[in-house]
Amino acid sequence: MKKIVAALASAMLVTTVFAQTATPSDASKAQMKANSEKSEAQATANKKKAEAQSDADKAQASANEDKASAQADADQKAAKMQKATTPKEASEAHTDAMKAQSKADKKKHDAQAKADRKKNEAAKDANVAQAKADKEKVEAQNDANKKAADAKVDAAKKQ
Repeated sequence: MKKIVAALASAMLVTTVFAQTATPSDASKAQMKANSEKSEAQATANKKKAEAQSDADKAQASANEDKASAQADADQKAAKMQKATTPKEASEAHTDAMKAQSKADKKKHDAQAKADRKKNEAAKDANVAQAKADKEKVEAQNDANKKAADAKVDAAKKQ
């Protein structure tokens, strides 16, 4: 968020500096527009990255809850072994505890795998958003450079 604010403040400063110059030329207007478009593109990318990170964090939190719940169930079954009064009860409790632990391990693995997939998707989304922003920045700067070059050609013709 600090980066977004800094980028916007920087863009506003650049815009203010350009605005204070005497009647800006087409080239400087194009550069101001390019700077604005670049700032917007980066802000959009930063927002998408933040959303992707939030999604990944939520997925990990959910996975952690699922893992804790599954382990608690397994621990509860294991505690029944301690309370068994006969060898048969102990054997049944042990079997139940083993099954519950196996089930808990599978749930934990599945929950973590799901969270990892979400994290990978979030990273991919963030990379795509940044690549799009970079492309938009390059296109905006190219437009500004073309206008500046055209202005130089026009100025040279007038001399």
